[in-house]
Amino acid sequence: MRFSHILIALLVCVAWGLNAVAAKIGVTFIPPVFFTALRFVFVLMFLVPWLKRVPGQWSILFPAVFFMGGLHFALIFSGAKYSDASTMAIVNQLYVPISVLLAMAWLGERVPLRRWLGILLAFCGVVIFSLDASVSSHLFGVFLLIVDACSMALGTVLLRRLSGVPPLVMQAWMAVIGIPFLFAASSIFESGQVASLAVAPWQAWAALAYTVIAGSLIGHTCYYILLQHYEVSLVGSVLLLSPAIGVFGGIIILGEPFTPMIIVGAAVTLLGVGIVLRRTPLIGLEPAEGV
Repeated sequence: MRFSHILIALLVCVAWGLNAVAAKIGVTFIPPVFFTALRFVFVLMFLVPWLKRVPGQWSILFPAVFFMGGLHFALIFSGAKYSDASTMAIVNQLYVPISVLLAMAWLGERVPLRRWLGILLAFCGVVIFSLDASVSSHLFGVFLLIVDACSMALGTVLLRRLSGVPPLVMQAWMAVIGIPFLFAASSIFESGQVASLAVAPWQAWAALAYTVIAGSLIGHTCYYILLQHYEVSLVGSVLLLSPAIGVFGGIIILGEPFTPMIIVGAAVTLLGVGIVLRRTPLIGLEPAEGV
């Protein structure tokens, strides 16, 4: 992986890791699906100039941005509502092995043994986190996050099949497709949306701003750039750093517990990612047009 792309991957890890903290803060005051809908409204306001046609790509683009966009965010923010930031950061990483398996079956990607070792170690670090994050006390939230991991994995593999679609164009269509779905889902499953906005403190609005700017405009755009250059297994492995950042963000910002199990989990995750980066040579793909 090029050094510039390693920096991009680290940026995604920080953006998404702290996004778990922002999400937990936001959905504490605003219903989660409604919060997600507002996020996409603001994202679309920024990305209207990139709302362009993608001839020949619609059959892949529409389901890709639905699974990676509206459905993914509705599930993960609802999971955040019924769990904590650490659990959200941890359980969501199940998308990595799921996406690797889907990429092997669907895209014919071959995963070298050394990369499997890195994936296994990094995922073991995530499991170690879960042993200390009181996951069993948030069963409904965990269920939503597991379903979200499946949605994100499917969206990741679909996005990997796209070619010639700039990341910001993907983001714009993700918002367009996600907004009506999310507002409809919120109207069915939630209540008190307008009232929550009237009493929401500044922390809720700051969390919303973070999810728009860092979580979507920076994090997802950089993620799509990586997917257009590298295999799903490599990108997913490197981004396993994000749960460590999410856990430490929860500790520092939200006052969630800090124990030796968390330290061990972070160390194992970092070791796994290091093996993926240092020991697995990779031939970059041709950049997609506009990247």
